[in-house]
Amino acid sequence: MPEVVKPAHAEKNEDARQIRGERTRQALLEAAFDEIHQHGYRSASLNDILKAAGCTKGSLYHHFPDKHALGLAAVVDNVDRFMTNTWLAPLAETADPITTILQILQRHVDGEIFTDVRLGCPLQNLSQEMSGLDEDFRAYLNGINNAWREAIADALLHGQETGMVRTDVSADAAATMIIATHQGTVGLIKTAQDTAVGASSFEAFYQYLNSLRPADSNARGHNEGLSS
Repeated sequence: MPEVVKPAHAEKNEDARQIRGERTRQALLEAAFDEIHQHGYRSASLNDILKAAGCTKGSLYHHFPDKHALGLAAVVDNVDRFMTNTWLAPLAETADPITTILQILQRHVDGEIFTDVRLGCPLQNLSQEMSGLDEDFRAYLNGINNAWREAIADALLHGQETGMVRTDVSADAAATMIIATHQGTVGLIKTAQDTAVGASSFEAFYQYLNSLRPADSNARGHNEGLSS
């Protein structure tokens, strides 16, 4: 049979529908993530999500079968992007992982990341809320934590090869300690509703990270902004 060629205007209309559909889907993902970050998954309101996204229920159910599918997709979309941009990509590109980690932590201290201390870290919030209740959420969150830990460990191993990290350091153990300390400090800040609570923890954290460098290393992290 001869190939059916669509008229140009039909292709344009189809492209326009796809673009509108993707914009609607993205608006739902962003609105759902904001709602979940503010109120938690179980208390998240679909009506409030639709209002924030400027969408109808018909649009919602065209893209997602239920609240669970929307919530999980919103978390995956936002957390994946955040972790890649903030942690995974910088660590994959560095030959000096200690300095890179210090720079990431400094962004937290300077208020560039999680600027509203009332809300805390969405990854931590969801881990506490959902890990014991929903296997889909638990599996995703565990996978992200594993990817985070592996990225830090791989960067530390590369740092050992480049002479920027002590060779007697266990990369896996250090990576676990770094995440645990970071998340614990973020939790303290959220509970106190005060970034100053994290100052002493971050100062000790900086000292620990710098202790992972070889004794003859001149590359030392700075403590500026720790009390901000």
